[in-house]
Amino acid sequence: MKMSNKLRNLSLVIAGVLMTGLSGCSNAKPDQLRIGWTAWADADVVSLMAEKLIESHYEQPVERVMADIGIQYDSVARGKLDLMLMAWLPKTHDKYWQKVSDRVVDLGTMYSGRIGWVVPDYVPKQRIGSIGDLSDPKIANDFNNTVQGIDPGSGLMQASEQALTAYDLSDLKLISASGAAMTAVLDRAINDDRWVVVTGWTPHWMFARYKLRFLKDPKSVFGGQEGIHAIARLGLDKDHPKVVAFFTRFKLSDGQLDTMLLDAQNTSTEEAVNNYIANNRNQIDYWMNGTMQEPKDREAKP
Repeated sequence: MKMSNKLRNLSLVIAGVLMTGLSGCSNAKPDQLRIGWTAWADADVVSLMAEKLIESHYEQPVERVMADIGIQYDSVARGKLDLMLMAWLPKTHDKYWQKVSDRVVDLGTMYSGRIGWVVPDYVPKQRIGSIGDLSDPKIANDFNNTVQGIDPGSGLMQASEQALTAYDLSDLKLISASGAAMTAVLDRAINDDRWVVVTGWTPHWMFARYKLRFLKDPKSVFGGQEGIHAIARLGLDKDHPKVVAFFTRFKLSDGQLDTMLLDAQNTSTEEAVNNYIANNRNQIDYWMNGTMQEPKDREAKP
């Protein structure tokens, strides 16, 4: 995964700096809009795009604050963050949502996504097509009895823990890491033509770069297609009405986001966002001003 050194370093020290950065907010300027995010490919692109558009069109300073998912929900509910742009609903983040739903405002779906366990497409479907097939010790051994995961606070990892129990996969080890570590493990395995199973999600650039497939989930542990929502603190509509109106119009289709994510992987997040803004003026104008009707084929799936 071609992420900046800065992003990698931030991911490594995240546990040490999050609580300090969100508890006192002493370094934040009074007029700054604080948006939470985590070092996931889609969250990086979407939050940076929001920052650039809000600052350039509304002259409103924005600070992106990297934080664990659980901390983001709690911080928006307590008013320490103004927004978070990565609420996976209704299933993946239901545990977090139930704790704060009466203290935050859901601004709606920005794009759609899916989570689950992913394997390279060269792994024969007749050998393994479902998560339950991993209960066979011989098949599990072909995957070195491991499932490569991401950050432990994520809804994807929580669901993966549930999958181990639901499918009686006691011989499998779920490895916690980061999104970057997961894609690095996947890349090495594919280069060596080895079998590997990773925790994955769409949208993600890895589906554009490699031929992959989700393992079937007959017990619906991971749910189905979900919406990724923008969540705001109470009162944001009064303090920043233009920003709230922007997020109610801000929607990306699967194809648009996949293309942007691959562009970010091949160049940089900033270059990919700048390219999209430059090449989609009509859509940007609709998002920012609501002056044009957004084409139906560009709406995100519910």
